[in-house]
Amino acid sequence: MTSTARDGDETRSLDPFVRQVTWLVNALGGRDQLARASENRVSARTLDNWSNGRYPRNAVTGAVRDLDAWAMEHVEGYPEGAGVPRLVETCGRSQPEPARTGDVPAPEVPEPDLDEPARWRRRRPAWALAAAVVAVAAVVGTFVLQRPDDGAAITVPLPSTGDGTLLAETTGSIGANTFADPRTLQDNAQGIPPNTTVQVRCRYYAPSLPSVTPDGFWYLIDSGQWAGRWSPANSFMNGDVPGAPTLHNTDFAVPVCR
Repeated sequence: MTSTARDGDETRSLDPFVRQVTWLVNALGGRDQLARASENRVSARTLDNWSNGRYPRNAVTGAVRDLDAWAMEHVEGYPEGAGVPRLVETCGRSQPEPARTGDVPAPEVPEPDLDEPARWRRRRPAWALAAAVVAVAAVVGTFVLQRPDDGAAITVPLPSTGDGTLLAETTGSIGANTFADPRTLQDNAQGIPPNTTVQVRCRYYAPSLPSVTPDGFWYLIDSGQWAGRWSPANSFMNGDVPGAPTLHNTDFAVPVCR
């Protein structure tokens, strides 16, 4: 990963439009669910592009207006829940392209072992990348943004509950890392050992690193020393059989975090 890419990731994490799209996707349980619930006003592929910072910057498009109007009527907590203005207020001519600065040398990131079995690579959270991520200003459990108008700080708290149901999930053969905040990759000091079953409270959409794709979900752990910490959903078996091909990167029976 180059330094330009890292800078782009950090810029997107602070981008009001991206924050609002990510909040909507999480509120509806995923990109596909949001596309279906909004009667395909925006496709899942478009939502993926928007979540990665590729959104309209020359004008407020019809798709942005349609999703904004639908969310105002149908999504409780929109737009205040994300702590940023509405979609129609955070895209268009006033929004510059993400800053790109390529003059900062990139830290060395180990290459993946191409001889490792495909299933193990899928289950491995590539947390060597975490050392190359520039952490944004944050405090535990909150995400710090800047208002686009006056520069005042806003904190967006993490959701912390599901529907009250705890589900058991088991880590894969290489275990799972945990973080205090999945958006900033803050504090990854407490890993979960391989083949360990823990209770999870809910799932949260935060595509902070390429290694959490394709689903982008994290589990809020509710067991032992890891209680209250976040771990990538694709580090768990999610009902798959050990040694068999990976079929599930997320257990969608886990409730969405609220």
